[in-house]
Amino acid sequence: MSRALISGTGLIGTSIALGLRKLGWETLGWDADPTALAGAVSAGAVAPVEGIEAATLGPDDLLVLASPPSSVLAAVSDLDTAALVIDVASVKGPIIAAARTPRFVGTHPMAGREVTGPDAARAALFRGATWVVVPNGADEEDVERVEQIVTDLGARSVRMSAEAHDAAVARISHVPQILAAALLEGAEAVPGAMDLAAGSFRDLTRVASSDPAVWMDILTANRRE
Repeated sequence: MSRALISGTGLIGTSIALGLRKLGWETLGWDADPTALAGAVSAGAVAPVEGIEAATLGPDDLLVLASPPSSVLAAVSDLDTAALVIDVASVKGPIIAAARTPRFVGTHPMAGREVTGPDAARAALFRGATWVVVPNGADEEDVERVEQIVTDLGARSVRMSAEAHDAAVARISHVPQILAAALLEGAEAVPGAMDLAAGSFRDLTRVASSDPAVWMDILTANRRE
């Protein structure tokens, strides 16, 4: 049986855990937020551990860093493990540059929901989605193993450089997030405007309900693009 430790049990991390467990993996979990960890445990996604260091991971194991970019940056700069390590952050350049972990492969699943947290997680979240795998500086065997895991979770693996990824997501994800928030804030400032909003406006602003703290972290990390 394969074993994975999920560090960060929000929507994406818990969905990965549920998907891997469905494939027969043993899944462990940790989160700095005890409520998020409790939610993932309650969902049957992970067995809890008391931190990344609390689990003894070997070369056949997988460590998934599923926290915001700033947390991933801090982790990959001094993480000492024999396991294969991936992250799922929305920004790749700064993380790849900071990584000191020998077996690190940057990734980004292009999937999610406007709601967050382990309660919104589902094993099928990645089915049919594109999942970017960044080979920058990684061993080819590790990259291929990650691509197989991505495929097993139902996603379509696409290789991109960190630079190309960050430029692309800035335009198709990060700028639209800013625009959605600005449109919603502008409409809410006009009395009665939201009462007139129909499908097109709601489609344009749907993502504005995403966690603003998470998005500030993402936008700061990708500020150059």
